[in-house]
Amino acid sequence: MTVPFYKLQLAGNGFILIDLQAVVRGSEGGLSPDGYPALARLLCDKRYGIGANGCIFLSPDNTIRIFGARGRPSSSADDAILCAARFAFDSGRILNRKIVFRTPRGERLVEVLGAHEFRVDCGSPFALLGGKVVTPKSERLVETIEHEGASLSCSALHIREDVVTAFPRSMGTLDYASFSALVRKAFPGKDVIPVIAQAVTRETVLVRAWPRQESAVCAAASAALVTAVCSGQADSQAVVMFESQGSGSDPDAEIARDRDNSRRLAVSWDTEDNEVYVIGSGGYLFDGNFDAPEPADLA
Repeated sequence: MTVPFYKLQLAGNGFILIDLQAVVRGSEGGLSPDGYPALARLLCDKRYGIGANGCIFLSPDNTIRIFGARGRPSSSADDAILCAARFAFDSGRILNRKIVFRTPRGERLVEVLGAHEFRVDCGSPFALLGGKVVTPKSERLVETIEHEGASLSCSALHIREDVVTAFPRSMGTLDYASFSALVRKAFPGKDVIPVIAQAVTRETVLVRAWPRQESAVCAAASAALVTAVCSGQADSQAVVMFESQGSGSDPDAEIARDRDNSRRLAVSWDTEDNEVYVIGSGGYLFDGNFDAPEPADLA
């Protein structure tokens, strides 16, 4: 069976999108949802497949199923939703500046603000330790610790994913690998996203993170903003740029590379409703065809 696909990314988090309308039907009558997990594993395999962090199956009526690289279904998957929104917009599947995706857990609304601007609601932030709802007035959200003679503002939050964010005075004072090891040691057995962030201005935050989960980019950006607000380093709205290799922690260099707005996110924290919103867009990497087993062999 030949499966046409698109590969998209959001701040380096890659997803394969299958437009089910375009799937070449085989002798078994097309691709069954029972085969989605197995096909997702095949497509996401970095050695023998295409390579990605997740797979999106999108029907013509905007019914959407999202699976991680191991074939596990994902319920929220904000990063994948923003990538799917870009494709849905380009293929004309919008209504009154809204995209409604139908998921197994109900409808998911995406607001269309522009051709490359889609807004999703990421929910309320929670403290990773204790599980209490976080507000700008929350006490002890941000801890100050010392690392090699430098002061770090750190927080542990849950916003879709578990995130630990550190704000050193400069990005060069903390090695990401060392910080990741500290996070793993502090939270054994948990899949926590380590984030190093720097408030360049009160409206711009530069982030160093290597996201892999299906909501990791949105979670990292949201946690960075919440931490920056609670530590007095940023306002309730900011542009979050994701650092890439070779940029030298230079926001201007990141902006120059971001030709389709897929490497940056605008994050806002509605402090009255206590909801965090992310505005962003998936970016296309390439498209092609994948020779997959017949549907009967995927179940």
